[in-house]
This record gives sequence, C-alpha cells and structure tokens, in this order.
Amino acid sequence: MGRLAFLLFFIEAALLLALLPAPRADAGEVVARALDASSDSAALRLGDYTWIEECGLGIELPPAPLTGGEYPRLLAGKWIDAGRSAALWELGPEGFSSLQKRLEAEGARFSGGENYPFRPRQHSGEVTAHRSGVQLAGGRSGVLVDWTTGGRSYALLVSDATADQAARRMDELLRELVQLEGVEANALAPLLFGGRYAVVLKGWHREADRLRRRTPQGWFSLRVFQVPLTDFESMGMLQNELETRLKAAGINRSAGLKPTIAGSEGFVGEYFGTDEFVQRIAFARLEGGYMVALMQAPEAQREALSQEMDQLTRSLQLSGIVGARGAPPLYFNRVRNIRCLAWQDGRRVLWGAFFDDSRQQPVLWREDEIGWSIQMTRGGQMVREREGQVNSSRALNPLVDAELRALELPENFKGDVELALNVGGERTTTTLSIK
Repeated sequence: MGRLAFLLFFIEAALLLALLPAPRADAGEVVARALDASSDSAALRLGDYTWIEECGLGIELPPAPLTGGEYPRLLAGKWIDAGRSAALWELGPEGFSSLQKRLEAEGARFSGGENYPFRPRQHSGEVTAHRSGVQLAGGRSGVLVDWTTGGRSYALLVSDATADQAARRMDELLRELVQLEGVEANALAPLLFGGRYAVVLKGWHREADRLRRRTPQGWFSLRVFQVPLTDFESMGMLQNELETRLKAAGINRSAGLKPTIAGSEGFVGEYFGTDEFVQRIAFARLEGGYMVALMQAPEAQREALSQEMDQLTRSLQLSGIVGARGAPPLYFNRVRNIRCLAWQDGRRVLWGAFFDDSRQQPVLWREDEIGWSIQMTRGGQMVREREGQVNSSRALNPLVDAELRALELPENFKGDVELALNVGGERTTTTLSIK
C-alpha cells in the first residue's frame, strides 16, 4: 500500500509540473548568448571628436558634463588660455536670445550680424545660420554662429586674439562638424561599429546596453549586436544560426521582408513566442561587420513595432565622423602560413585549415573569392581532389562544416596518404594514415 501511495504521489507531481507554465524564453537573451557581442554605450570620444548621442552631433571639441534641462546648455568646449576658447551650446526653446542674455549679463557686447549658411557633414543641404561679432569680457574678440535643425537650436562661440583668428577657427570647426538630420528633442542617435555608423531613434532613451521607449500600451526595447564578419561566412548563415536557436527556445518567425539597409539588401523578420511579446530582428551586412538589431514590444503593439523598426533601418547611415573606421578590413594578404588538419571519418577524410600571420600568430581574414584546392595522393598517384572558393577563414575552420569538404575514400582503401592544400596561393602539406 505504501508503494501504491508513493506511485500516486509521483503521478500527481508529474501532472502538476506538466500543467505549470514553462519558463519564458526571452529572444534577447537567446540572441545575446548566440552572438556574445553587443553595442557599447554612447561613444563619447572618437579621436578628436565628441559625439553627443542625444543630439546626433559630433564636433572636434572636448565634451562638457551634461546637465539637466536648463538652457542654454553647454555641450562641448575647449579653453586654451585667457584669450582663446570655443564652446558649443544647445539653446532651447528661446533660441539665440537665451545665450545672448547670458553673455550680456557677463559683460559681452554683440555687434553686426549676417546670414551664414553652412552644410554639416551628413546633411543633405545647407542649414540656415546667422553669424554675429562678439566682444567678450576682458577684451576678447569672438564670433558666434547660431542655427536651427530638427526643431532644435544650437550656437558655436569662438574667441581668439583677433576677430579674424576667431573666424578662421570657427570655419575649421564648422567644416568638420557632423550633424545627423531628424534628431529632434527626445531622440537619440547611437553610434555603431566604432563610430562608423549611426541610427536615429525618436522617443527612445538609453539604459546601459539597451535602448527603451515607453508608450501608454507598454515598453519597447532594443538591443543592437555587432558581429565580426569572420564569425559567419555570410549573412544567411548568421540568420540561420540565430533562427535555429530561437526556434529551439519556442520563438518562431512568422513573416519577413528584405529592405535596403545602409545601401545593401538586409532582412527584417517578425518572431513570436508564447509570452505575449513580438520581436522584430533586422540583419544587415555593413562595412566592418554584421548588424543584428532586436526590437521587442507587447503583441498589441505589433504595428507600432513595425514602424519603429522601419525607422531604424531607414535611418542607419555612415556617421561621417572623420577617422571613425570601426574594425579594420581583414584581408587575406595578412596570411603568411597555413596549417592543415585532417582526420578519417568512416570512409571519408575531413579537413580544415588554420592561418598564421608573419609573427606565427593566429590570424582571421574576411575577403570574397579566395580560392582553395586540395589533393590527396599516395605514392605520387592522385586519389581524390577538390577545389572551391570561400570568403572567410571561418569557412575553412576544422570545426565548421568540415563534412562539406569531405574527400570520399575508394572502397577498401588503406595506407598512408599525403594531402596538399593550397589557399589563396599559400601551400601546405600533411600526411594521414588511412585504416
């Protein structure tokens, strides 16, 4: 009777466990574990540039501590000595008058004025600007240029020993100034790939490596992953890897489209699980890596999520920041030596290759149409040979799809063989005993 009671208890416990809700599979965590590489926080300094994420603006001045919502608000500036300085301000709703009042209260006097249109980097046309002469406290000469774009007003003030020197320095700063279009109040322009790319997001704010947007119907969240080109042979393979993992976690794709993203064909898929959330994931191959952007919202916000992802993919662009190159190209010409690894797998031989640079250190490369060929011989007689083309060192890694490169063995074939591998003009050999 005791054994029967125990058996009934065990059955009841099993049924109870079966009826409990399964742990929620979070698509963001699935992708994060698969890629192990996410976007950095706001990149504040890039060489000589300061990037102001909430304005989508880059300038060759050191950053200023960001303050609250009081205007005029100092964004970046440089003090050289008592006579020379430069400062970038956001002016707020009052525009130029807010900074004018502040400077005049400190003893400044304005003189003259003229229209002074200029074209920031990444702008489709000139912005309407106005230039004024300023005599600052202490006898310093200055020039001030103010402008409005995206519904926001800015001013750049430069002082120097003479007005002409201040004007020359002003022209230098404006010539290299980067300002993205469409970065309105309550927007963000995060940088990607070491500052090489940027996106414009309206109504979002940053929380560490995530971006979030609050609506009356619930929260939107966004994570952007930056994947080296050497991690996957193609964007299709990257997409297949992630979708396989998502499907294993109970998250399936229901739709997809192929928009143009940063000048190249990308892919945006829609994914559902069992948690009343919907995900949109955008894939794009960029200069320096693959981008995977995962955006999530409640199912009730499905249409709004589609619009937000569309805004992201349409706004993704080169940042225009001088010197922001992201990851350097990984060309095959860095390879100085290859090593071939081969092993018997039943009645076939599998093989792969590792690559070294001039220091005999492992090196990765990513370049299209690199040819390879392999010959298996015994006693000078050809046994098997194959050839093809690849576009990354990963494609020939012994741990990656080695079965696709298999050399089938003749029936009852045994004995020692030599394998001669040629990749991109680099040649190596190895021997193997067939049993």
